Amino acid sequence: MKTSIVLISTLLLSISTFAQHEKLDSNTFTISANYSFSDPSLYGISVEFGNSNYFLFNEYTSNLLNISASQLDYDNNLVKVKGNGFAVEIGKRIYQKRGRKSGIYLQWLLAYSSTDFNKTTSLGNFEGNYSYWSLINQDIGYKIKVGENFSIDPSMGFNWKWEVKGKGDIDNTYVDNFVFRCGVKLGYSF
Repeated sequence: MKTSIVLISTLLLSISTFAQHEKLDSNTFTISANYSFSDPSLYGISVEFGNSNYFLFNEYTSNLLNISASQLDYDNNLVKVKGNGFAVEIGKRIYQKRGRKSGIYLQWLLAYSSTDFNKTTSLGNFEGNYSYWSLINQDIGYKIKVGENFSIDPSMGFNWKWEVKGKGDIDNTYVDNFVFRCGVKLGYSF
């Protein structure tokens, strides 16, 4: 009797394990339009692809690449100007559920951004460049699948910017180097 209970339990456990493996997402490539409200604000294209070979969590993780245009408001108490530039971010995302590229996740990114300023003000021509690297750039979010291929991906987090010395009229003391951010991505998976 004990042998048959152990055999049936083992069989049921094996079946449930294989049934969970069949639920893996077949879509491992997502391209999204993104917007991130922060300092600087970013809007652009985001690509999430594949399972990464990251220790034991390869079925939980994916790789990210964000290429964005940036806008930064600079205010030094004399002049308020808006600059435009770009940002490139690469990183990893780890999901809560194994094999699923949806639901709650944590992501961390390595980032570089450069913003140029060139505006004529009442005090004369304002020119300069503000740029930073970021190694500590984390978000928490929730990727919502809409149908088979579409997704909505709200997130929030923070960015600790390691600033490069400002060029021209830019003084880094007037720009925060630790900022919070929130954003949303609208994506299509295939």
